[in-house]
Amino acid sequence: MLETHEKAVRISPVHVFQELEVTIDRLGYRGEGVARFEGFTIFVEQALPGERVLAKVTKVEKSYAQATLLRIFEPSSLRQLPPCPVFEVCGGCQLQHVSYAKQLEWKRQTVLDALVRIGHFSLDEVESIVSATYGMDDPWRYRNKVTVAVAKKGAKFVAGFVEEGTHDPVESAECLIRPVMHDTLIAKAVAILEALSCSPYDESTRSGDIRQLIIRTNDQHEAMVVVVVTHTLEQQMDVFCKRLAVECKQENIKLVSVVQHIAPPGTRQLFARAPQTLWGKSYLKETIMGLSFRVSSRSFLQVNPLQTRTLYQLVLDTSDLCANDVVFDLYSGIGTLSLLAAKAAKKVIGVESVPQAVEDAKDNARRNGIMNVEFVAGKAEDVVAGLIEEGSRPDVVLLDPPRVGCDRKVLEAIASGKPRSIAYVSCNPATLARDLRILSDLGYAIQSVNPVDMFAQTAHVECLILMTRE
Repeated sequence: MLETHEKAVRISPVHVFQELEVTIDRLGYRGEGVARFEGFTIFVEQALPGERVLAKVTKVEKSYAQATLLRIFEPSSLRQLPPCPVFEVCGGCQLQHVSYAKQLEWKRQTVLDALVRIGHFSLDEVESIVSATYGMDDPWRYRNKVTVAVAKKGAKFVAGFVEEGTHDPVESAECLIRPVMHDTLIAKAVAILEALSCSPYDESTRSGDIRQLIIRTNDQHEAMVVVVVTHTLEQQMDVFCKRLAVECKQENIKLVSVVQHIAPPGTRQLFARAPQTLWGKSYLKETIMGLSFRVSSRSFLQVNPLQTRTLYQLVLDTSDLCANDVVFDLYSGIGTLSLLAAKAAKKVIGVESVPQAVEDAKDNARRNGIMNVEFVAGKAEDVVAGLIEEGSRPDVVLLDPPRVGCDRKVLEAIASGKPRSIAYVSCNPATLARDLRILSDLGYAIQSVNPVDMFAQTAHVECLILMTRE
């Protein structure tokens, strides 16, 4: 591995620690500036198109290098002063230095570029069907869930989003993309844990008690606090819950749940073990478009409630569901899209690989009195193929996979069922474009592309694509 890296460095025109003057041509998929130096691609963090900058190379690979921004000789007219004081070091946001209108334009372009470069669709074929990005009226304080890392800095217990390129949390009293209530809860939780002599986990020594803190809130301003620990801390956690409940009451915060996850030292899957409810309920309630959902500590739910409604309404509108339709909802999670679609369709079959999520989905269906939906636990490629072999054919397929996208077997199984349309929700334009090319080769054509700004101030973009059978 070292030999390969050294060879890559030798054949490149740059080396680590070298300082370069370059002009930024465009933004990359992570929101960084992209420049060329002697034909070699240089990614410069926090640089903007049109800027002439001085950058310091930090990493060299075979076909590109990464660099930090040292100086701006010619600032872009797009540049603005980031309102967050730790923006330059925190990894939570990447685009606060760009006007919000330009962020929306760039996210549309990111999706378009992925379709052309990775999906190999012609620009003429897709440019006219990629809509403007659906943005927010107020792109701040929008998250309903945050996960913060913990560490000891000197004698102090700190928690925050991690510094870009590291595992070290950046301490900040407030974060402008999470609600004020989250700031308060994190500060209270950290202070209590520190007072109880609980230590942050150190990955290098595999020692310490606390690995992560997670805050969930809902539209009723209720809160769940999740503590990820390395081992049972029965006495400390009992006191932690009591003190946190008292302090939340003083702050008029509705604390409804404290949950513990145990992830022993060295464990990479932090949520493999069943959670333990230490205080209150094991879930929060969330209302989405008139339906009520139970959200547990391990449940997947979009982190931006306002934009979730925008996205889901787009899914329902573009899918054009009919009363006789059979719908397959793959990667269905706790059943949000499945239950919304069931209100318009004859039957919905949700497929999800996480058994706990399937149980949550079934419970959500019962709670909402929705009977024309079925949830199946299993891998999508296996379940879909089995359903089609048994004679169940979908009219519409809804897809909302994780960032890695779909296994090719999933897409082939879907196409074998010959649904008239496929609505694909993605948080990763690269894997989305790859999967759309496969579906296109299997006989489906892109009808519309709708970027949605689910993660304002960051480089991430959600997208809904509608494909129909040719």
